[in-house]
Amino acid sequence: MKENFIEKISTTAPAIKDFGESVHDVVVMASLLEKEARTMETREVIAGILWKRLKDGMPLQVDAVFPYINGKNTFQLSLEDLQVDHPYNTYTRKGLPPGPIANPGLDAIIAAINPEDTPYYFYLSDKEGMMHYARTFDGHLANKARYLR
Repeated sequence: MKENFIEKISTTAPAIKDFGESVHDVVVMASLLEKEARTMETREVIAGILWKRLKDGMPLQVDAVFPYINGKNTFQLSLEDLQVDHPYNTYTRKGLPPGPIANPGLDAIIAAINPEDTPYYFYLSDKEGMMHYARTFDGHLANKARYLR
């Protein structure tokens, strides 16, 4: 399995090097994108948001880590779950998790190194899987009220 991963990632090695982040960080980001978004387009937008949050010192607040931590999906999470003390909790810790949360596909790796530059800092997926973006936390709260009732 490791050999297969190395073979597949080798096709993107020059682009990863040019991107300027370590292979480890790109793979961790790609694993988040693999679980957080369904399409290449949304992965690239979310990659842009997450890299921007990292650069700005914000917590990533990625719900996709919770199945890895406690087996719960986004719609099952409580406020208590979001505060659990765990190295992979992107709500309580800044930066990337210490390792991947999944085996990312090549599309997720490509999205991780091709982030879309948008004005957004926040996103959410509604129960149908549609993505909604916001520039501000207030906008994000409005999206939550509108799409996650």
